[in-house]
Amino acid sequence: MSDDLQTATIPESPAGQPWRSRISGHGLIERGRRLNALVRLALFGLALIILSVASVAIDWGNGRIVVEEGDAADQTIKAPETITFDSQLRTQEARQAAWEDPANVAYVNDASVRPEQVAAIDTFLGRIEELRNDTRMTEQAKIAAIGDLLNGLSDDDARDILSLSDTAWERVRAESRRLVDVTLANRLLQEDVARTKEELPRRVSALLSNEEQPVAAAIARPFIRANVFEDEEQTAKNREAAAQAVEPVTVQLLSGQAIVRDGDIVTKYDIEKLEHVGLLTQGPEPSERLGRAGLMAILSVVLVGYLFRFHRPIWQGRQLLLISIVVLGPILMGRIVLPHDEIQYMFPIAASAMLLAVLLEFQIAVAISALLAMYLGVIADLSFELVVIYFLAAAAGSFVIWRADRTITFVWAGIAVGVTTFAVAVCFAAATDSLESAGGLELLVESVVSGALSASLTFLSFSLLGSIFGITTHLQLLELAHPNQPLLYRLAREAPGTYHHSIVVSNLAESGVEIVGGDPLFARVAVLYHDIGKIVRPTFFIENQANLENPHDLLDSRVSARVIIDHVTDGVRLAKKARLPQSMIDIIQQHHGTSLIRYFYVQSVEAGEDVTEDEFRYPGPKPQTKEAGVVMLADSIEAAVRAAAGNGRLASEKAENTEGLETLTGIVNRIIAERLDDGQLNECDLTLREIEMIRRTFVQILEGIYHPRVEYPSMPVKSAPPAPAATAAN
Repeated sequence: MSDDLQTATIPESPAGQPWRSRISGHGLIERGRRLNALVRLALFGLALIILSVASVAIDWGNGRIVVEEGDAADQTIKAPETITFDSQLRTQEARQAAWEDPANVAYVNDASVRPEQVAAIDTFLGRIEELRNDTRMTEQAKIAAIGDLLNGLSDDDARDILSLSDTAWERVRAESRRLVDVTLANRLLQEDVARTKEELPRRVSALLSNEEQPVAAAIARPFIRANVFEDEEQTAKNREAAAQAVEPVTVQLLSGQAIVRDGDIVTKYDIEKLEHVGLLTQGPEPSERLGRAGLMAILSVVLVGYLFRFHRPIWQGRQLLLISIVVLGPILMGRIVLPHDEIQYMFPIAASAMLLAVLLEFQIAVAISALLAMYLGVIADLSFELVVIYFLAAAAGSFVIWRADRTITFVWAGIAVGVTTFAVAVCFAAATDSLESAGGLELLVESVVSGALSASLTFLSFSLLGSIFGITTHLQLLELAHPNQPLLYRLAREAPGTYHHSIVVSNLAESGVEIVGGDPLFARVAVLYHDIGKIVRPTFFIENQANLENPHDLLDSRVSARVIIDHVTDGVRLAKKARLPQSMIDIIQQHHGTSLIRYFYVQSVEAGEDVTEDEFRYPGPKPQTKEAGVVMLADSIEAAVRAAAGNGRLASEKAENTEGLETLTGIVNRIIAERLDDGQLNECDLTLREIEMIRRTFVQILEGIYHPRVEYPSMPVKSAPPAPAATAAN
């Protein structure tokens, strides 16, 4: 059941009857919504002011002298005044030297090492004595056994031990034990062990023969190990105390003294001196910082005021967050990029404006691009040239890409940005007499890069941002309007009457929305889907019944009303399943608002049933935007006019006898008055003046559709020609 059936029993109103308007306030809920919007706008403004001011007030890097360690000085730099300061570099070096002083190392002596090692060599020597006296083992087995007893002895050393006579062995045995005992009686650090082992042959007693001395040293060597170790805890305390005891190293510079001379290699000490005399990487004076911060704050206030005064729907939704990203992102990036002169022209500021033009409005894009160019001009050391270049390039890109309906438009927008950047930059260069052939080629390359980056960033991000912030782009709308879209294809095949109704309503809505400054393309496409829920039960709506029996004749009025209401909830469900944009789902929900299904309500009342209006009203919500309000009026008016025309109750405006009939103007006036009296337009932004403009537009369009037809006469039947007279035969 559509509005055709709803209007079938609506009391008629005289043609031309003036309609009343009662657009009331939005109530407590609306005031709360506006309060929340104001809070969001205030937070946005506060964040914008803080970040923009911080971008120029903190860590400003434009110094009077730019020089780095290792560079060759291009001038002689002298101290402007006499100054004495504590050199952190030299103090740190002196403290590091004191910390590394070997005298700070504390040691502890391990007295157990000497007796342990002497006992170990005695055991080893006793085992060797047994092997020497063992007559059952072969020499080779004894050599292997000696190697197993003590790592570090070679086979040759073992063979020499076995070959010694008993007298020689006793001398070697006593000497090797003495070497270990005497050596470990001294302090021996770990780092000294290797050197001490190498010196053992020179410490062997001269009483031994030349063959015996190496054997004694070889036996003693593996038993030599450190007996003095570093006390790490005490060493750390000593080093810390030594470093702290070093007094700061003071450096004095006399007024006029050369800090660095022309051509000299700049050292870290020179850098430190330049920093202390205030000649290196020094930012603006406090007054300069304050002035620039003030400019940024003023620009932020202007931006917030502009959005508050001229674009209130934006600060009531998520679009405010989009603007925050588009504005604050370039400001923060510009703070990093713009100090580098060689890439200033390549900065893709136009991408921000182009995104706003595609996702929001051209006017917003131009206004914000102007303010954003000023922001960046302040960051770039108050560069008027960059302000002009950035603004004109952004405006050119926005103008080309506004309401883009093809992907090639992004390419043309990038070209517009590049051409504008190059043209303005060349004009500035010529005006300052700094244009050269090489410089012109460089400007061309930078301009091309700027255009390419701006177009690429816009193309790559507009769909993502539009999806995140619930903004439907024109490219997406054109795709959704194609008849091959699954939902539209089903609507045309399964509910052809509803599909035709949607086509006519889309023409009305598009014209009405354009009159009130909305988005006509969005209105047209949204209307194509507004009754998509009717494909669930198409024959329950009169426009799809043709000559079929009306199923509502067999149903209770409440059930019939429930079926009619369900086409809204079914439409929302199908739209969500098809992943339609939320803005279009809102149109489906709001195109009937909370209006009354009057036909079945009156039917129930006349039947004496105990019913309330709430049982026969749509769940809503009421239209929240201009587009939704226009769609509601277009849908209701088209259905009412079509019902009147189909029932033969539509009279010509010039007809003399209109008893029991309605004129097209009268129907339009009546429907609008009913929606106003029922409060259905209370929550959208349509004004009385705009509603009057919509009314006139609807009447004009509907007159072209439902104009009186000329009744063509039937073709007259021509009579047969008379037969020729018979002649008598001669």
